[in-house]
Amino acid sequence: MSKVHAELPGWPSPRSLSLRRVVAGLVLAVVLPAGLQFLLLQMWHANLTTASLVQLTGTVGVALVGGIWPALLAALWSSLLLNFFMTEPTGQLMIHDTAMAVALVCFVAVAGAVAWVVDESARRAARARRAGAEASALNELTRVAIATEDPLRSLLEQARQVFRADAAALFVRPTGGDTGTGEDSCWLLLAGAGPQLGSPDAADTVERVDDNTVMALLGPRLTADEGQLLKAFAAQATALRARQQLMVSRLENERLAQDNLMRGSILQAVSHDLRTPLAGIKFSVSSLLHEGGSFSTEEQRELLQTTDAYADQLGLLVENLLDMSRISSGSVGPMPGPVQWEDVLPGALRGVPPESVSFHIPEDCAPVEADAGLLERVIANLVENADRHAHPSTITLQAGELPAAGDRPHGELRIIDAGTGPLPEDLEEMFKPFQRMTDSGEDAGVGLGLAVARGLTEAMGGTLHAERTAGGGLTMVLRLPLAGSRAASNARGRWQEDR
Repeated sequence: MSKVHAELPGWPSPRSLSLRRVVAGLVLAVVLPAGLQFLLLQMWHANLTTASLVQLTGTVGVALVGGIWPALLAALWSSLLLNFFMTEPTGQLMIHDTAMAVALVCFVAVAGAVAWVVDESARRAARARRAGAEASALNELTRVAIATEDPLRSLLEQARQVFRADAAALFVRPTGGDTGTGEDSCWLLLAGAGPQLGSPDAADTVERVDDNTVMALLGPRLTADEGQLLKAFAAQATALRARQQLMVSRLENERLAQDNLMRGSILQAVSHDLRTPLAGIKFSVSSLLHEGGSFSTEEQRELLQTTDAYADQLGLLVENLLDMSRISSGSVGPMPGPVQWEDVLPGALRGVPPESVSFHIPEDCAPVEADAGLLERVIANLVENADRHAHPSTITLQAGELPAAGDRPHGELRIIDAGTGPLPEDLEEMFKPFQRMTDSGEDAGVGLGLAVARGLTEAMGGTLHAERTAGGGLTMVLRLPLAGSRAASNARGRWQEDR
């Protein structure tokens, strides 16, 4: 399939030197011998030997500039000049002395040999430079494979630069497709650098990567050495594709394992938390519906309150499960805007007794950039978690601002409790789904509240972490970026009066 064009063996190609140098050498091959001969004619004591050495030096200079072909032209032109001006009889190209003829032939041979040696040295130097460039390119290939986010695109960009191509692309063919490279073979562009190629047929050089993948270059024809280097690029592309496929498989396996773990954790954790409120609701409703039962108004009210409490518990469980599912799938879409802490606290504190909460929120506290609904849910989860595990101690909500440290300033809300319950050695463990701080009691919970709170906070661009309270207990630190303007809250006074 390869369209790589290699040059035929023979005389070393002038391509070892640039076209500009070859042209300059040809011009110099015509001008320099004539100039030297003009200077020699001004030196009446110069003989053929001296003139031959001077012209040989000029020929070597031409070889250094333009390579062997300009040097051979200079040698022939110099020999004619020496014959015409320095060999008896002068003024004509006839030579009557055999020794002079031999001397001129030897001059041409020596000049040609020296030019060939100089040109070969230049070619070897060029090959050495090319080998160094290839080694550098291969070293860069290894770096690309491990150090870039998009290794295939980086590989193609490097190939485009190394081979001086206008465009480079990697095409794949769906499994079971045609084996040709025509329009009917359904080649799909996997990655590209430079102008987009429609198919391998639009390229000047195509190298097979594997049975269903080819690398295509749009640009100058490649030499045999460059063709070998292109094969190294193709081999690296094969390794990168295999690595990407392994990475996709690994991520898919990790996702499946995480899903299985999540399902198992849900079944294990939810089984008790669903049965308990359902059993309570069933008992209360069945008691009220029992025909032979006779309940006072106070007893009926107590049964209805029990049903309502269990229904709220079920609702919270379902909301946490749904939120955890949205967070895991990355489908949480907050609508941020300026929000004052006081604007979301009334709704967030509905689930705890008013007397169990105290506030330290400055009058001039700046608004944070957040989704009001999500922020209310985060604070509600944190406060209810503190009330569940720190009851009957008072929960303190303390707001403040953090100065900018290389980023925009943040607002901070601390939920502080003085509970005596056990805490894990690593507080980060509490933010993992289905991690319960205690397994006893009907309010132990399913272990999703803190995980949901952190997930929603991070979706809004904030952070949530835990600290140990001095003297015992736990402090949850919620931080969110400050809004662009310090909007005043019209509801602050009214809310504080209501509390």
